[in-house]
Amino acid sequence: MRLAPKELQRVPDLLGSMPFLQRLPNASFLQIVEDAQLRHFGAGETIIKEDEPGEGLYIIWKGEAETLRKVDNPCNLSNVPAVLRKGDHFGRVLTGSEEQLHSNDIIARSEVTCILIKHEKAHLLSPASTWRHEPGDLSIVERLLQLKFIREDVFRVDPTPEAPVFWSLYGGYMVGLALGAACKTVNPALDVHSLHAYFVLSGISSLPITFKVERIRDGHNVATRHVQAIQREKVCYVMYASFQRAGDGLEYQYPMPKAPPPDELPTYQELLGPLCTDPRLSKYKQEATISCLEMGQSLDLRYVNRRNIYSSEPEEPRQRLWVRTNGKLGDDPALHRSAAGYAFDWSLLETALKPHNKLLNQSPFFGYSIDHSIWFHRPFRTDEYLLFAMDSHRACDSRALCFGRVYTQSGELVASIAQEGRIQLLPPPKVTTPASKL
Repeated sequence: MRLAPKELQRVPDLLGSMPFLQRLPNASFLQIVEDAQLRHFGAGETIIKEDEPGEGLYIIWKGEAETLRKVDNPCNLSNVPAVLRKGDHFGRVLTGSEEQLHSNDIIARSEVTCILIKHEKAHLLSPASTWRHEPGDLSIVERLLQLKFIREDVFRVDPTPEAPVFWSLYGGYMVGLALGAACKTVNPALDVHSLHAYFVLSGISSLPITFKVERIRDGHNVATRHVQAIQREKVCYVMYASFQRAGDGLEYQYPMPKAPPPDELPTYQELLGPLCTDPRLSKYKQEATISCLEMGQSLDLRYVNRRNIYSSEPEEPRQRLWVRTNGKLGDDPALHRSAAGYAFDWSLLETALKPHNKLLNQSPFFGYSIDHSIWFHRPFRTDEYLLFAMDSHRACDSRALCFGRVYTQSGELVASIAQEGRIQLLPPPKVTTPASKL
């Protein structure tokens, strides 16, 4: 039988608590909820018979069942517990001509209600990628945010030449991946509303990254996750992420600053391309510009007021930037928030450089993120232009504190960001004097 509307409202909570379903793309999960069926069994009734394939994957919603193991077959060691209660599952969904028979009878100890995922829905449990169940071409950002499932709450990312590398792995890449890993362990009914992270060690682009997720709290309306990114058995990045069920309440937002439409602004290539060979710039600055252009492969960046690298005059520590991913993303809301984590680490620390044009035009420097926080206010799409309005309140002791607000084109404030980073001046290049031949 199919679910009645009232029962259907309660099914996502149970299914959303199952780790093997939390890992699925949002569209797959919603389809499973929509197609879920109920099976009712009286006390003593057989749910699954030995040597039969059953109807699919059974998840106990109400009541208790037990596994009857054959006494004369000690080698028959099933992974199914002897007693099954709410949330336990057994059976499996099979594809095509594949057949797997059950090795034991499973009997209802009391009245039992099961949620059934039928065999014909097997494809939903084997998605083509982390974020979508259908095969197809993915944008660079969506490819970069793919996670390989290792075991429950553990994911891995292998090295890829598409990952942005500057002095080390781009910090936003780590933010997006860690947030994606956290999202893949949470009930899909809960949305991430904030994250707080520290960059502990530089990421190494030639090594895989393992993400370990700790389930700090799981509630009906809230959840908390702790994520560690590990390379060479050392923690290189840590994040706490908080999730919440959407609800009504007070509402207010800081108004959107004025900015020209993105299509009236130069592309990133048009803005930076000429600088790569400009003889007025040092070789160091030319090479740094070429490196920055790498971000244009994954992101469409349209600056309103980028720092003027020709000027020696101080500028206010504010800048605005339109940004979106190059190429469309899937519809999973968690993907768009993970992609925002990837995108909005870019250029934020650069805001603190603007008052120091004269000094920075004389000395090489480099900067990197120390910590990073994002508050997500409303749903949005990262493959549509978002205005990133940035400012910096303080720089001292080789550190700078920067803030950002993210707006949709319609003017809705959808995210707020804070970051502290380190800006380090480097010694000027040594000028060598040729040795005298006399």
